[in-house]
Amino acid sequence: MKSFQCPVCGNTTSVSPFQCKDYTVSKESFGIYTCEKCRYAYTRPQPAPQDIENYYLSEEYISHSDTKKGIVNRLYHIVRKRNTKDKLAVVSRFAAVRSSLLDVGCGTGYFLSVCRQNGWQVEGVELSNSARAVAEGRIGQPIFPSIAALEETGKRFDVITLWHVFEHLYDVNASFLQLKHLLKPEGGTLILALPNPLSADAVYYREYWAAYDVPRHLSHFSPESIRLLAEKHRMKIAATISMKFDAFYISMLSEGLKGSGKLKAFFNGFRHGYLSNHKAGKDGNYSSLIYVFK
Repeated sequence: MKSFQCPVCGNTTSVSPFQCKDYTVSKESFGIYTCEKCRYAYTRPQPAPQDIENYYLSEEYISHSDTKKGIVNRLYHIVRKRNTKDKLAVVSRFAAVRSSLLDVGCGTGYFLSVCRQNGWQVEGVELSNSARAVAEGRIGQPIFPSIAALEETGKRFDVITLWHVFEHLYDVNASFLQLKHLLKPEGGTLILALPNPLSADAVYYREYWAAYDVPRHLSHFSPESIRLLAEKHRMKIAATISMKFDAFYISMLSEGLKGSGKLKAFFNGFRHGYLSNHKAGKDGNYSSLIYVFK
């Protein structure tokens, strides 16, 4: 075991690390270190903040490029439409329509555009210059380049969403507090969608699990670790909601990383996505989970 200090629970030991490869951009290897107690995991080494954008410079990074090349990316666009409906349903369940919504890491702005069409007052934050430009064209308004730039406006929001984004942020404690302070003080809702490294597909694919996505994913949250992080900063989980389609998509991507051909990746990925969801029906460890905080 390797000594370290978990930023979530303060525990000082991690289980034996394993190596994951950045298949998307650099082909470099990075370690995954997991807290022995709360199962929070982190990527090491982490690129310096001024260098991290270099690891997003690929057309394969679909949330920034909107590419439809290849069967898996075409499937992503099909699933995205369904997932967007589900996301909108989650947001509508916890906040009144036409209230203010901030989407952090909004990518090319697809979710923001749907929210706006449904009566929400929307704002977005996106670090990537290219994705931000697409998002601004899509929704017809400026997108903030950083949370810090947004903070200067003094705006507060009824709902803040991060769809597979929080795991990209440095310093989980400071980032969580920063998001909390952007909520309206009475009744604000924070919604985080996160990959679950305790899911059956994560355990099966291990170093090939596409949702590790090193080094872009700096943190990897177990359900227990995200609960502890929220309680540490005086918020509580109001609901946990599964994202069942993610198990299929992530498993297909993971098959590709293992070297499976397109057809094999599709069918094996579908099989393991199904098995992951079946197991999660018993233990709750779906491939991705949406956490709603109050």
